[in-house]
Amino acid sequence: MAKLRLIPRDERFFDLFEQATDIAVAGADALQCMLSDICRAEECRKQIADIEHAGDSVIHDVMDKLNRTFVTPLDPEDIRAIASRLDDIIDFTQAAAERVVLYDVTTAHTGASELVKVLQQTVLEVKKVVALLRDLGGQRKAILEHCIEINRLENAGDRIYREALGKLFRAGDLLELLRWKEIFEQIEQAIDQCEDLADVIESVVVKHA
Repeated sequence: MAKLRLIPRDERFFDLFEQATDIAVAGADALQCMLSDICRAEECRKQIADIEHAGDSVIHDVMDKLNRTFVTPLDPEDIRAIASRLDDIIDFTQAAAERVVLYDVTTAHTGASELVKVLQQTVLEVKKVVALLRDLGGQRKAILEHCIEINRLENAGDRIYREALGKLFRAGDLLELLRWKEIFEQIEQAIDQCEDLADVIESVVVKHA
């Protein structure tokens, strides 16, 4: 006979996580739009700021619900870790957009556009893997496959970052180097947070195996 759960788990956490991944995807897409049409940089910056505020609201809801929920679907520390990584992905995406405007960029660097494409691919993988957390037991293999893909994309982002930075060094324009190095680093950090999230999810899978 199946064991009855006397106190049902609150599945609303998964809804909030999925909302946060949608926001992360929207942020990455808006950043790519900014670099594709740099004349609209300020307009895109405002859009990304609104996206980041929406992300903050969702993460706040996660933390608030965590403080008020007795039985959670995942360990509380794992819920905090997942929420924190999702928040960081969105925050670093916004930080990149803010620097594009702050440094008065007039022409998008090819390396930045390539790096944001990797960010877009990575947050889509994050969206897919987070959606599978509702069924840890049944989707274990698929979850781990998405985590592996996120790690692969992070490595690809590292290569693009190094190559783009190397080209800037060789070009010898110190101002351009400093400007784009800052922007690259924020995008790279957003991708790194995706990898950190994948690591958290892998540990959750191991716990629930």
